[in-house]
Amino acid sequence: MLIFFLNKLRKLLKSIGKLEFVIIEKLIFIESCVNNFHLNDKYFNNFDVNYRKKKFFPKKLIIVICFFYNKKKIENLKKTLNQISSYRFKKNLTIITSPLENSHRKELNKILRSKINNYQILEIKNLPDYNLLPWYSLNVMRQYFKKKSNSHFLYLEDDILISDKNIFYWIYFRNILKKFGLIPGFLRYEKNKNTTFSVDNPKKIKISKNPHIYSLNKKFGFINSKYPYHAMYLMDRELMKNYLTSNAVKFDFAFHNKSIKSLYPIKEQLNISYAYINVPKGFHNRMMIPFNHRKEILNYCLVKHNEIKYSKSNKLNKLGYGTIKVKDLLI
Repeated sequence: MLIFFLNKLRKLLKSIGKLEFVIIEKLIFIESCVNNFHLNDKYFNNFDVNYRKKKFFPKKLIIVICFFYNKKKIENLKKTLNQISSYRFKKNLTIITSPLENSHRKELNKILRSKINNYQILEIKNLPDYNLLPWYSLNVMRQYFKKKSNSHFLYLEDDILISDKNIFYWIYFRNILKKFGLIPGFLRYEKNKNTTFSVDNPKKIKISKNPHIYSLNKKFGFINSKYPYHAMYLMDRELMKNYLTSNAVKFDFAFHNKSIKSLYPIKEQLNISYAYINVPKGFHNRMMIPFNHRKEILNYCLVKHNEIKYSKSNKLNKLGYGTIKVKDLLI
């Protein structure tokens, strides 16, 4: 009865904006309390035992990095490429970029040859707006999906470090969470003066007030944040198919989804729109972050932002970004 009343109230107050968001969050919280999802503790306890087993690594990973040429960003790109070169499984890399000068193209090729065997540089001509460059990664995804030549697809901004352990974690828990319609998420962080800060969460996450799933003995769990962005995405072929055939690949998807419209500019929407399709009742989105009974984020979901940007920006700090230590994020 309460859910019915709140749905009616939501429609009545739809034009008021912020108040509608309050109603939506209240609805999600009530619906999440109805969910009776639990995970077996063995999944968490056996994580380290299973790590490095080949069955939890991609058979072939297609990687796309969005890179606007900038001399100052070359060193960050090298770090990202060093990380990718350490993967002990098959991978193929595509760099998507705006048209390059000859000297810049030669430099980029030289760097790539020294790090990666299989790569290509895709220069997007007649780009209508630089903010649309990430969306061209969809063409690469479609190409490989049609060929059936990859098992997984990874999109990265040029300053993100994702380890093979991060990828193992995602594949390992993807098989477990997908029965609930959910996806393992990542938490982007920066390390500033030996302190690790959450980048994308402007507020602390109260476990009791946000959708979550516990293991049976409550020693572990997954939390659903209202701010799931992490400047990358990883998909298996099932997710790729669902994504490519959904409205989430369209520019106007945000007009029909208030969370995306209010949180993400057009460039960032490409990274995160898939998290908002087929969202189960009682969840903000499909992304889930692992934690333990001490309210600690489990480190295998942490991905590093190479630049120290958010945690030292007064403008972003005023909005809450880059101010919360990862160890204090959950309360």
